[in-house]
Amino acid sequence: MVILDRWIAILDLMARPRLPQKRRDSGLPAFVSRQVVKSHRYFLDLRPVASRPVTVVCGGEEQVRSDYLVERNDFPYFCLEFVAAGRGSAVLGGREAALGPGSVFTYGPGVPHTIKTDPRQRLRKYYIDFIGSEALDRLRGARLSPGSHLTVAPAAEIQAVFDIVQQCGLSPSPHSQSLCGQLLGVLLTKIAERTLPAESGELAARRTFERFKQFLTDDRQRLVSIEMAAAEFGISTAYACRLFRRFGEQSPYRYLLRQRMNLAADLLTHDRLQVRQAAARLGFADPYQFSRTFKRVAGISPSDFRSRP
Repeated sequence: MVILDRWIAILDLMARPRLPQKRRDSGLPAFVSRQVVKSHRYFLDLRPVASRPVTVVCGGEEQVRSDYLVERNDFPYFCLEFVAAGRGSAVLGGREAALGPGSVFTYGPGVPHTIKTDPRQRLRKYYIDFIGSEALDRLRGARLSPGSHLTVAPAAEIQAVFDIVQQCGLSPSPHSQSLCGQLLGVLLTKIAERTLPAESGELAARRTFERFKQFLTDDRQRLVSIEMAAAEFGISTAYACRLFRRFGEQSPYRYLLRQRMNLAADLLTHDRLQVRQAAARLGFADPYQFSRTFKRVAGISPSDFRSRP
């Protein structure tokens, strides 16, 4: 994916830096989950002074395992979590909520909570833990009292802010704490701005869009057309196009094509498949058609792409 992003001009978002974890699992605090496949975490102040207005304690990004399950009766800090991908569920103070891309939820001291992933669509989520004399008021100002759940759209805007918080938290700088604290305020304000009304038609349509988009990504190897994908998902092709016009930045056809060619790039480089083998893996009967498609998306032939260092 990263290799192809270097060459595909149509990619709109900057590739996020793959930064190493700052601590090994053996050095993690007890409240941090070990049920993850991959994580990027930062720790700023694990013994904060509660009388300060707001102190960011720690945060990170996690790709969870299929058996991910967190059950806590309490938590020492206020926590804000954001789901970037995957699906799951949360029980927050006795109230159950479905989790999906764009979900934001909170918990904190005295709030029992359970978080579980769908093993077929594992959660990838961000979190930030903080405390302070003004922390609760900050949350309430964003309509996020501890134990709340809401959905934001477009989710990419919230993720972009979380990514900046990640960069500041992971950078060894004396200004990391101050920067993360200020960005927390930006994050909460942005969430308040982008929160969708509960039970709105907009929310239902957005959830359908996110589920369909995830379906295209998960099954990109075998889905050869939007018509095929829409029929299997249970919506019309016309409705799929309307969803992408409403919430996406490109057509569903272009999104699926890019996902398929991203996978092709991985097959050519990481798996070292020959061009004809990659074409067959993606359901192309004609390797020449595959080559033309790959070059149209990537700007370079698959054989040339495969041979690059």
